Formats: sequence, structure tokens, C-alpha cells
Amino acid sequence: MLETLARANIGRLQTLYDHFPSPARNVLTSARGWLLKRNRYSPETFSFLKALRTHEGWTSEQIASFQLGALRETVSRARATVPYYAHYPQVEIRSFDSLRLLPVVTRDTVRENREQFLSRDIPRRRRIFAGTTGTTGGSLRVAYTEELARKNWAFLMQQWAWARVKPLQPRITMFGARVVPITSAKRPYWTYNLPERQFLLSIFHLSQHTAAEYINFMHAHQGAVLEGFPSVLSILANFAVEHGETIPMRVVFTSGEPLYPEAREKIASAFQTNLFDSYGMTEYCGLIQQCERGEMHLAPEYGYLEILDEAGAAVFGDEEGYFVWTGFLNRAMPLVRYRIGDRGRWKLGSPCRCGRASPRVIPTITRESEILHCPDGRIFSPRALNQFLKKATSLRFCQFIHDRPEHVIVRAVASNGRASQEMMEIRGDLQELLGRAMRVTAEIATEPVIFPGGKIPLIVNRLSQ
Repeated sequence: MLETLARANIGRLQTLYDHFPSPARNVLTSARGWLLKRNRYSPETFSFLKALRTHEGWTSEQIASFQLGALRETVSRARATVPYYAHYPQVEIRSFDSLRLLPVVTRDTVRENREQFLSRDIPRRRRIFAGTTGTTGGSLRVAYTEELARKNWAFLMQQWAWARVKPLQPRITMFGARVVPITSAKRPYWTYNLPERQFLLSIFHLSQHTAAEYINFMHAHQGAVLEGFPSVLSILANFAVEHGETIPMRVVFTSGEPLYPEAREKIASAFQTNLFDSYGMTEYCGLIQQCERGEMHLAPEYGYLEILDEAGAAVFGDEEGYFVWTGFLNRAMPLVRYRIGDRGRWKLGSPCRCGRASPRVIPTITRESEILHCPDGRIFSPRALNQFLKKATSLRFCQFIHDRPEHVIVRAVASNGRASQEMMEIRGDLQELLGRAMRVTAEIATEPVIFPGGKIPLIVNRLSQ
């Protein structure tokens, strides 16, 4: 409940947090960490984790049987509790093919009818809301519960186990949290969560001027678990390479955006360890995790995945198609046949050497973006700028166009009348981040900038073109 209240007042709490000195920020981070730890490492979490480890021995037939039963239950519950599905065709899910008699739901449909997708079974006080910008940069507010957060953490610990990492081992995190005031120009660029033995490093202060500070910090904590967005860890790896150094870490976990081969090689080389990637989403519809043999496995308990072509037909062999998910775990906002916008293909062939029979999937196109380089030496990954879009609800697409060294355009495609206001709020937030060295303007467009192959980048760097 306290975590729900905190999320509801995140803006005011962030402003208050930014005014505290570093030692006090550590205390506040640890206080929040205590709340998270209590939920993440609860008896229910470890009970679910134990079941997941047992399921790793399932055969293909057992996996199919479980997923078919979960599909029946999910569709039945959605019809009974979610207004949007109340008038769905009364299709009995006798086989996986039966699911294809139900319509595919797009991300735009969910965003424009969000209240209709909330389950009446989950009281308002139990709902937690999180924002996601997904593949297109258009924001969507998603509801979930603390129970789901516990199960989601169990999946994370399952992958930790594959990497021989125990719960609560020291770790360094580089995701999107604003752990240091944006305007801060001196160290520390991190804060500490004592209950979880976790350092959170700012992704908003990476620059050539701060590179030595980040490298020295990593050396001081070498051997820890490192986790973060691939683009952010690539920047950090570049710092190490430019300084002619390597920093041995325990293991690296990446998520939140594509991990391309070049970035994987660079990060693995800089930190002298193995990488474990994962694909998930804030909608909590499905999960794909890399095993210790380097293969990406579908988590069968999380959701059912279809890969479809443009006409909605299933793809075969190693053909690429659109991901369409039916989630099993998010009872607050269940999504049935949800086309998220990402693409991928099945991996066929001989079984994985890890021994698990769960299907293998290769995500091929999610959001591919470039890096924003500022004249003052600061470097921003797509995920750093992505944070400004999460509160917006009226933009179908939003991109950042870097067309001149000192100029960035916030370019948005509207979905309703509030788009201009939200776009200007994003422009103001970005201007505060970039400072006087850059000028930020904004414009409404009718279509996003689309790269060859259908890729919709968050950052369009026209200087590099």
C-alpha cells in the first residue's frame, strides 16, 4: 500500500528527494528498498520460485498442456471481469487454434480504452500503475498488483540461478531511476539501497567529463552483479575501452531494449564476464530469458506467444512476424491476443543444451535508437530520454530529432487534443536536462520517422547521417 501511495505521488516525491544531500538520499533509497525487499523476497515469492525451478524439467507436452489450461482460464476470467471482453465471441478454447477465432488487440486500442481493460475483480486500492512507452514512444499506463510484482521477481531470480547468482548478492543497477538530481554537476552520481545491497547509478550523468568517476566507482566495486539497459552499459563499456581498462564483474544482466551482437561483445569484453539478456514488457504479458547456454527461452508460465504475419496468420519455420501475447499473470489488466508492436521469430532445430524444453524465441526488432551526444560531452542513451515519455497519454508516437549540434526537436504524433500540452511538457523537461548548451523545440507531425525495415527509432541522429 505504501508503495502504491509513493507511485501516485512520484512527481512531488522526486522534487523533494532532489533537494536532499547525498547521505539523506541514501537513507531515502534504503527506506524504499526496505519496502521493495519485503515484497520481492516474501515467502510467496520463494514458493513461486520453487515451482518455476521444478517446471524446468517439463517436457514439451507438459508445457503445451499447462499453456492450454492457462489460456482457457485467462480468456474465461477476462470475459467475466473485464468490460472490454464482455462481448467477445463465446469461443471455447479447445486447442491453440481456437484462440485465433478471437480478435487481435493493438497497443493503440488498449491506450485509447484503458479503463475498459481494468478488471472489476481487482479493487482500485490494490492497483499499481506504471508507464511504458514500448516500441513506438507512445505512452501507455498499465495496472498490476503487488502479487504480480512478487511473481515477476521470482522469474528474475530464476534467471539469476541460471547464472549462479544468489538473492541479495551485491549488484550495481543502471536503469531509468532518477537517483541523482538532473542538475548535479559533481559526484556522487549514485545512491545506495542498503537492504538489497544495491548501488543505483545515474544514467543521466554519463559524459566524457564524468567517465573517470564512473570507471573508478566500478573498479571499487568490481566483482558485483551489473544490470542495466544495453545502450547504457555500452556507453560505460566505451569509457573503459577509451581508458584502456577492463573491470571484472560477476555477471551482467541486460533488459529493456535490444542487445545487439556488437554491444554484447563490447560489454562482455569490458567487464570480463558473461551476459544474460531478457525480453519483457511493462504490460506483463510475457517473458523471454536467456539461459546459461545463450539461448532465449519463452517463460511458459508467464504468457502464450503467437508470432503472426501482417494478415494475422501464424508464421512458420524461421520466418519473422509480429509478437502477439496473451498474458497469464496480470489479473488487474489482462490482455488477450495483444499485438505489442515488436517482432521476432521462433528458433527451431535441435533442443537447447541447457536441457529445458521451453520454446526458444529470437526477438529481432524492438525499438532501435541512436545515442544523443551533447556539445558539452554528455552522452544520453535512448532509455535516458525514454523516461520523459512515461507520463504522457495522448501521444501515438514521440521521437527526438537531433538535427544540429546544439538543437533537438521533440517530434510527436497526436492521438487526442491534449497532445500539444504534453509535448510541451516533455520539451520543458528535456530542456532542463540538456541545459543551456542545447536548444529544444517541439512539433506535431502526422507520422513518425520510420527507418528501413519498419524500425521506429526514439532518437534520430541526423548529424551521423
